[in-house]
Amino acid sequence: MPSKKELDLEIANHLVKEGKVDDALRLCSEVLNEDPNSAAALYLTAWAFLKGERFGIAYNLLKRSVELNPRQETWNNLGMAAIGMHRLNEAEEFLRKSLKKDPEAVASLGNMALISVYNSDPERAIYYADQAIKVDPNYSVAWENKGYASLMRGDFETGWTGYESMLGQSKYRPLKPPHEGCPYWLGEKDLSLYVRGEQGLGDEISFASILPDLLRDGHKVTMECDGKLEGLFKRSFPQIEFKGTRDSKDREWLLKRQFDAHCLVGSLAFHYRRKYGDFPGQPYLVADPERRLQWRALLDTLPGKKVGIAWTGGMKSTFQARRSFSLEGLLPLLKTPGITWVSLQYKDPTEEIEAFEESHGIKVHHWKRAAESQDYDDQAALVAELDAVVTVTTAVCHLAGGLGKKTYILVPSKPLWFFLLKGNTLPWYKSVELIRQTDEWPLERLAHKLKDELGIQDSQAVPALCN
Repeated sequence: MPSKKELDLEIANHLVKEGKVDDALRLCSEVLNEDPNSAAALYLTAWAFLKGERFGIAYNLLKRSVELNPRQETWNNLGMAAIGMHRLNEAEEFLRKSLKKDPEAVASLGNMALISVYNSDPERAIYYADQAIKVDPNYSVAWENKGYASLMRGDFETGWTGYESMLGQSKYRPLKPPHEGCPYWLGEKDLSLYVRGEQGLGDEISFASILPDLLRDGHKVTMECDGKLEGLFKRSFPQIEFKGTRDSKDREWLLKRQFDAHCLVGSLAFHYRRKYGDFPGQPYLVADPERRLQWRALLDTLPGKKVGIAWTGGMKSTFQARRSFSLEGLLPLLKTPGITWVSLQYKDPTEEIEAFEESHGIKVHHWKRAAESQDYDDQAALVAELDAVVTVTTAVCHLAGGLGKKTYILVPSKPLWFFLLKGNTLPWYKSVELIRQTDEWPLERLAHKLKDELGIQDSQAVPALCN
């Protein structure tokens, strides 16, 4: 007959699987009060914290658990915790120990594929994903990572297939039908279709380029998008109904509606962007003419060419450090003569801008009512009136590309899948050019390119001006 400790741990195991983390932690805590060296209780406690993405706590608990009992599952979860902390080399070491104990440990194979995706190594990611799929053909994590890796290689058909494997399996692609009995859209034509935005602003903007394809197939489309994008999307796609309530608690309008089918906006790519030739690459966003006039009047008071600049992007979980700069780090670019720089930072950079100007006499203009606005129509109007944009891999690059603005994107050596495609262009936007990091960032080369393409003469200098 099992002991109380064994029963408690068995119950805790089921509770973690069901997502009842607090109840599981209570039981594990009771076991650890009696036996602080219970490897099983430490493992389950760590697993509960992994579920809540508290990676540092899980990491330390698992380190102790694996010392007490170096099981395959513990090495795998320790690898997951290290991945969550972006300690990728260490994570790979842990996962190799897991695979040494069980070469067919499907979760460890999937996590090795994930590390390879994060390291922008599509071939290696596909290798590990395929190994996992051999063990379990229905393992969605492996298909997802194979999908991202395939997108990196420009294999859109395989890539979007893997992307669709995330449906309902990931918090980033939840299935939320608008009403009971509404099926997921599988490519049928001539339907009343509810489309829901997903993931970040940049994702919504890029996938919105596919909306006209739905209209050509006879669909009556309603899209629920981020509230920041509602005005811009309404003007850009007047035949589509937009509701900016994607993340709002007030969605009563949806309760009164019936649709033939629903889908996430990213699923449109699976049906309409199967190869390079399917991407038109043309501008599809329309900025507000009235707001454009206002920005034009202000920009005309400033000397030289007006170039937008966004120098930070993402969050820690999306490798912000890889894809961000300080203004000091951009000095070789920002000292280019003949340019007035305009901040497109969505978080207030005033302190950094003031310190940079004091050190170098270079003014970066930042207007909160555009860059920090909760209405993307404000920033779109400003971007539309600039001569060019220089940006890291953040939502601004999708906005500028969608507007058809000449845009230079600073792409790190290990970028997200969207920016790893071969060459220096993107199929989504013909107006963008990728400036890739090699051993060092080619900022001086970009400065010369800007001067040449904007027609700036060496004699043109822009004095430091205040707002």
